[in-house]
Amino acid sequence: MESFELDEGWRFWRNAEGAGVPETVRVPHDAMLSEPRSADAATGSAGAYFPGGIYRYERAVEILPAWEGRTLVLEFEGVYRNARVLLDGHEAAFHANGYTGFYVELSTCAHAGEIYRVAVIADNAAQPNSRWYSGSGIYRPVWLHVLPEHHIGLDGVRVTTISADPPCVRVETQVDAGDVQVEIRSAGALVACGGGIDVTLDLPGAALWSAEEPDLCEAHVSLAVDGVICDERDARFGIRSLAWGPEGFFVNGESIKLRGGCVHHDNGILGAADLRAASFRKVARLKAWGFNAIRSAHNPLSKSMLDACDELGMYVVDEFSDMWFDHKNPYDYASDFEACHEADLSAMVAKDANHPCVIMYSIGNENTEPAAERGVACAGRLASILHALDPTRPVTAGVNPTILFSTSLGIGVFNGEGEVGGNASSPQQTGDAVAPTGSLLFNTYVAKMGEIMNAIALLPQVGAVCEPYFRQLDIVGYNYATNRYAMDLRRHPKRLIFGSETMCYDLAENWRAVEKHGRILGDFMWSAWDYLGEVSLAGWSADPEPVNKPYPWVCADTGALDLIGNPNGEAAMAAVVWDAPAAGERPLIYVRPCNLPRPVKGPWRGTNSVPSWTWLGCEGAKTTVEVYTRSPIVKLYQDGRHIWTKRTRGCHADFPVRYKPGTLTAHACASDGTELARAELATAEGPLGLFLAREGAGAPSAGDIVFIDVVLGRGGVPEGNADRLVSVMVEGGELLAFGSAAQKSGQSFLGGTYPTRYGRALAVVRVGDPGSCAVRATASSGLSAELAL
Repeated sequence: MESFELDEGWRFWRNAEGAGVPETVRVPHDAMLSEPRSADAATGSAGAYFPGGIYRYERAVEILPAWEGRTLVLEFEGVYRNARVLLDGHEAAFHANGYTGFYVELSTCAHAGEIYRVAVIADNAAQPNSRWYSGSGIYRPVWLHVLPEHHIGLDGVRVTTISADPPCVRVETQVDAGDVQVEIRSAGALVACGGGIDVTLDLPGAALWSAEEPDLCEAHVSLAVDGVICDERDARFGIRSLAWGPEGFFVNGESIKLRGGCVHHDNGILGAADLRAASFRKVARLKAWGFNAIRSAHNPLSKSMLDACDELGMYVVDEFSDMWFDHKNPYDYASDFEACHEADLSAMVAKDANHPCVIMYSIGNENTEPAAERGVACAGRLASILHALDPTRPVTAGVNPTILFSTSLGIGVFNGEGEVGGNASSPQQTGDAVAPTGSLLFNTYVAKMGEIMNAIALLPQVGAVCEPYFRQLDIVGYNYATNRYAMDLRRHPKRLIFGSETMCYDLAENWRAVEKHGRILGDFMWSAWDYLGEVSLAGWSADPEPVNKPYPWVCADTGALDLIGNPNGEAAMAAVVWDAPAAGERPLIYVRPCNLPRPVKGPWRGTNSVPSWTWLGCEGAKTTVEVYTRSPIVKLYQDGRHIWTKRTRGCHADFPVRYKPGTLTAHACASDGTELARAELATAEGPLGLFLAREGAGAPSAGDIVFIDVVLGRGGVPEGNADRLVSVMVEGGELLAFGSAAQKSGQSFLGGTYPTRYGRALAVVRVGDPGSCAVRATASSGLSAELAL
């Protein structure tokens, strides 16, 4: 089989008919990101005030002479949503789910010189249909697979680990005829070979895969008919065994704990566009800050993210859907669930099967259906389907006991039918009563309840409602119910549990429970990385409402890493608790913004601190200095003068300080006051300027996607209180996106102009000619900078 990525040459219209003058786009392409945002957009705060729409893509596929007589198949890794595929004007396929891939047969006997006209219509007009920013269009890659008459099936090679010690795998191959030969290579060396469509092979000396040592192997499978090789396929995999039981969770026989975070599918300023470079950047940064696991929130992870997790070492809980047959928004996947869930589960497993990073499947997130018997039966059916498709991985779900209990009492938390007031994801101030739906209703609920939600989870009635659902799962994920841990471990001596969704600021306490109990497998904070939409969630700001932030808010402003991947105090907490590379040996000093002395606090954030002591014009302002360390005592010095000594709680100590340019010094000390390590955070000096730096090493090649850090500051150090619009231009390449982690802005990530946040922004560039590619940034007061790539 030959495979070709169909990324260039797509014509694009913002209508279904192809009326008007088309644009030329490259896929992956997020059509929603270029739409004009507005306060009355039907997606509301959940969708970051972007509108939905209907989009048409067209591309010609010309049959090359080498493809004569072959079968041609198109693969779409993801189209959001309700995708219709037309071949020469005739509908060839329909796929409702925006997060699962699908195949479309182009020809069973191609003839050289023929030209097929492929059209894809993505219909994301009916809104609201998501509790977060979804994106629109062909936002994941498209492939053309060229197959001979006799061939190995698409997704037709599955490698399953039989044993890690000694290494042994089973290789299953789907063919319609002929003889199959298999060769296995580890670190480039041939370690085993065999024949047959179902063969078990010992792999002496082959390296194992784990998040700590992500060694990968390759299976080369060939198909011969009448002695002639007619098809070949390479399948990358990892030798990785899983085991779970009352003693805990084991990878290759070793007990592991999941240092986890929940991650949405968007790539921040790139929107939903699934660019491989962005996936690898995300996983690498998360790993540096201590994460060894991600939970895909709340839909199947992309192939590029799975590849990154395989190569860099990151465990994955791959999640099926945020809803089943009950709506959380009026036009969401619940309308398609009954007709599509079996095929969508099959597509998820086919995608995941050879990826060693995937260690669990999740059937859903905060689904309210199991409050009733029909929902429990549905959960059991979903789990059974997954067990039949893949018996090697356990099934879990993100269960919120308080939501389930409320639903059992008839108290709706999502009001997904939207039966009152139309679009209530963005209720307008018209004087009429409007019933909020989806994320807005749930987040308002949590903001008002606060810690009461965790307390309610302890009620015995809650356990009675949840138990039928829990019994359908191999491992139970608890959303915001850590208070149940001790009680449920005692009552259910064989149950395995983990925090499938928890507050970032509770990590230190939660991790003590994880380390203490073998049957608590880990903790997944909400969230590991900030995302677009759900702007009602977490931001600390001067806006009077903690939730339902108005336009032009654009991001949730939650996460240990912000929208462009920079750390805040919650990342520092994770790094110290998990002893991550980013923590190093020294304490970490973070400061709450001196220009926001009394913020209104969103419910999902415990701090808004950043690693900066450079705040222009904030002399005398009160702030909080946070020091993160495993040491029991911290001594804080300002400009060499000792000002505080405190004991740490939960791996950090907070100090009230008045800002003054100079130097903060933190001493991490033993219980007797002996200094163990120290760190400094100093005010930057020099004139205000713009500074550009490319992430990564080595010279880029044509077509590479590179990330450029844009700093408004002094000597390359960001200035926290001088944010302004910055404009970026690219010569010899293409500016894919430019933006920052700013909570709100009327600017577009595609326009080349965006405000910095705390002195930082990010440009994403596709290199054209490496010899002439250059990035230039400008800002007010005559500031400018240029970087040659």
